[in-house]
Amino acid sequence: MVGCSTEAHLKGLLPDVYGQLHPVETPELIARKRVEFEDELKRVPDQEKICLMQAEEKCPELLTDDFKLMFLRCEVFQAKLAAERYAHYWDKRVEVFGPEKAFEPLTLIGAVRDDKETIRIGIISLMKEKDPEGRSIIFFDVARQDRTKYSRDSLGRVFWYIFHAAIEDENTQRQGVVVLGWPQNAKYSQFDRGLIRIVTTSIKGAIPTRLSALHICQPPMFAAIVIPIIKYFLGEKLRKRISVHSGSQEKLLGRLEKFGLSKDKLPADLGGHILVNRESWVNERLAAGL
Repeated sequence: MVGCSTEAHLKGLLPDVYGQLHPVETPELIARKRVEFEDELKRVPDQEKICLMQAEEKCPELLTDDFKLMFLRCEVFQAKLAAERYAHYWDKRVEVFGPEKAFEPLTLIGAVRDDKETIRIGIISLMKEKDPEGRSIIFFDVARQDRTKYSRDSLGRVFWYIFHAAIEDENTQRQGVVVLGWPQNAKYSQFDRGLIRIVTTSIKGAIPTRLSALHICQPPMFAAIVIPIIKYFLGEKLRKRISVHSGSQEKLLGRLEKFGLSKDKLPADLGGHILVNRESWVNERLAAGL
């Protein structure tokens, strides 16, 4: 029944530039799917939601209706998939943050309090600009990786924080996230298979975000080894979201333009007009208690 109602709601919709469908949200749809979500959650075996049950006990204030709605939106209002993602989310959150921090708010004064310097390095940044459909844009500057300055665990937590910052925006919850990966100046020694596993498995079945696209921009030669590993971890469905753009900066800009990513939405590193100020972004979020 869940599948039928979801298909009915998607019927007649045209896919977006990335091939994704977006249901028309109505109060009736949301109300019905909230009920289905709770019913499906009850069907998840207790042994598969141990961390979720701990969250219900330790941080019930975080488990709001709006938070749960993110999972429904992520799974295009398929309640069973949303409930399964929600349960797995808490398993993954405990894995990434540890039991000491996992049940704290994901803020710079909460679970991410020890990772502010890792954010400032600027390996992964949330752009203030969005694409024409309102998708958040995340910029991943691979060459900034330097494991002498942070731990893999810290960078994993930062990844979670940046993605959660993106989905604070309701339009991003509905439309998805675009990731711009820029490995042009990276060295093979900066390739971290363990980090790739953390990132890809978090996107694949935990964090409630729709990955609209991963644009890999101007990859170096060794990317021929790395990209298949990324695709393997992402799985059959999400690997289709990867687009690889080789060649000159002019060629890159032309290809990104076809996705609505014009210069006024791109970082200067890619030939765009935006100077990414990580320090300012961190300070603004600290001041806002985020």
